Amino acid sequence: MTVSPNFAIVTAVLFDWDFTLAYSLGLDVSHIARTTALFQKYGVVCSEADVAAAQASLEVDIEQGVVAGSLRPQKKREIIHLYRQLLRRLGHPDTSYDFAYEIYAGYGRLPHYLFDDVLPTLHQLKACHLQLGILSNHSSSVRQTINQLLGDIIPQERLTISEEVGVHKPSKTIFQRAAARLRQTPAHCLYVGDNLQVDAIAAVTNGGFAGGIWIDREDKGESLTLPDKVLRITSLTQLSLFLGRNA
Repeated sequence: MTVSPNFAIVTAVLFDWDFTLAYSLGLDVSHIARTTALFQKYGVVCSEADVAAAQASLEVDIEQGVVAGSLRPQKKREIIHLYRQLLRRLGHPDTSYDFAYEIYAGYGRLPHYLFDDVLPTLHQLKACHLQLGILSNHSSSVRQTINQLLGDIIPQERLTISEEVGVHKPSKTIFQRAAARLRQTPAHCLYVGDNLQVDAIAAVTNGGFAGGIWIDREDKGESLTLPDKVLRITSLTQLSLFLGRNA
């Protein structure tokens, strides 16, 4: 039987950003469409079909060992490497690190929107006297976007951004630094994110958090058996039910 997080000891809740609290451009925008829009913003002439073909070509090369890398990277250098590879396949004249970094940083400046359950949940948790923070594998450019959308609830000093600290999830170090920014011990923190491995499981196994909460908004993981102290929810409102003991 899986052991659930001990919510009674939780004093702080930290959240992932992308697809946990917010989404860019639109809910129905695919990964390919989002990448296309981002590239077009920086003057890359391409269509969704072009980007899909470039990504398919890159995937084959990665699988065959022709090119190193990942199509779902977490680290800054891996994302920039991915963009440079896609730019090459799109025939763009500038495949430099500097240009790819501009695109990487530009993602955080795209129009972002909060999921409908975010503000009610954060206000509820704040009313429960829980400390709130954000831990994200992201560029520092996302700070302004987060501040615009949530600055009145989660102040800037409670944001931990991977580019700024030089480490990325699922590293133990970044979880510990995020807890420290809230002046909390990891053992009294929960982490909520949309990536089961990198967010929820890593928070517990690497970060030493009291629990990892996987927000499975597409409700695809009902049949999965989760490790101890890892819980699956499909809406942030469920988190309010677990932690609303002091409201």
